[in-house]
Amino acid sequence: MILRHLPITQLSPDDQTHYWVGYYDKQPWSADGSQLLTHRTKFLDHFPTPGEPCQIGTIVDGEFIHAATTDAWNWQQGAHLRWCTLTGQEALMFNDLDDDANPITRWVTTQGDFLHSIDSPIYAVTPDGTTGLTLDFGRLTRLREEYGYPAISDKHPNDPAPKEEGLWKVDLITGQQTLLVSINQLALIDPGEIDLTADSAPHQHINHIMINPAGTRCCFLHRYDRDDGILQSRLFSIGLDGTDPQTPRLLMEGMVSHYDWLDDDSILAWGGKRKLLGSGTSKKSPKASVITLARKTLKPIYYAMGKPRFLMNKVMGDSYLVIPDQDDPETTTFAKGQLTCDGHNTFYRGNDTVEPNRWMVTDGYPDLKSKQPLYLWDLAKDTGYEIGRYHTPKHLDGPTRVDLHPRFSPDAKSICIDSAMNEARAIYRVDIAELTETQESNE
Repeated sequence: MILRHLPITQLSPDDQTHYWVGYYDKQPWSADGSQLLTHRTKFLDHFPTPGEPCQIGTIVDGEFIHAATTDAWNWQQGAHLRWCTLTGQEALMFNDLDDDANPITRWVTTQGDFLHSIDSPIYAVTPDGTTGLTLDFGRLTRLREEYGYPAISDKHPNDPAPKEEGLWKVDLITGQQTLLVSINQLALIDPGEIDLTADSAPHQHINHIMINPAGTRCCFLHRYDRDDGILQSRLFSIGLDGTDPQTPRLLMEGMVSHYDWLDDDSILAWGGKRKLLGSGTSKKSPKASVITLARKTLKPIYYAMGKPRFLMNKVMGDSYLVIPDQDDPETTTFAKGQLTCDGHNTFYRGNDTVEPNRWMVTDGYPDLKSKQPLYLWDLAKDTGYEIGRYHTPKHLDGPTRVDLHPRFSPDAKSICIDSAMNEARAIYRVDIAELTETQESNE
């Protein structure tokens, strides 16, 4: 890993409020790079409660331009705010609540003029902008509060694996919803020795939907808390081309965290099978029971150390893995021994001068000195750069944490991050042109 800390500039106004983009899978810059999507609040120290909206809008030349407010938001993913094209014009698309506290999607202009709405929240959008994918936010709110919305309730709180909830496909014009796969169906795929549909089964949910660059398939996580307190993740993919029925493909089970499509046929994910801890769908061996007990005993020490995520690589064997989107995929390790910490990885998709999928940016969680690293990886040369390391306040943790969530600019000359390095949530730009432009010109 080459140490090359690059220039960083604050983009959001310094006006005693707090700004952030949201999740790493959203492109915050407008196509010409002149506007940046943002959320804004007056507080940063607690999870939002019902009746605490946030503002959304754009940042232009360091000034905030207000467009709307929303009651459907959280610190990790905001309101799933994104750019879209509607009726021939660039517009803002985001989740909100209607007057009865039901989640919806709204479209407005950058000046706040209403354009369109549908009676469904949206999580991911196909590249052509015609189709959305979503999940049941009430269930997500109950089981993973930090990704949910205050005031949203679960429609099936007593069912561990409901047939009426799951992954949905949504027409972004009509709002028509089609259930692609239910949680109950997922629970029946390779269930092992544990009946995940039984009344006594752990309650399951879906999260982290991501569509491949071609818009033909998506991947997502089927998750639940095991009885030993471990979060079990099952990475699935499924087709979006309208073929009926679509069969979900189980790609990996164990620990799966963040990921991005490397190309249309493979996924780069941070994960590990964690065989030492036993399977989430089989009875534990004596060895796995001992290891699980040791994990519980050591957990308070791990937290006291500041949750150094690199230990998951050293002890549990977690790493970045390339996972082919195929039946019984053979995974390969990516950046072995260099990228040793879970992060939010995303690829640059290319333009007229920059090769697609050559560059990847990812971050890490705070180190023992409460600093978060930022990495840029050159896949063509199999070379990584640490391009920054930034302070994060210790009191911002859990649902209020501030992850960097790095994202490329359209021209591959910049990366923007969310950070509280100066005690306020703000958006920053890291100048990477000296690496991306120099490397391309030398080819």
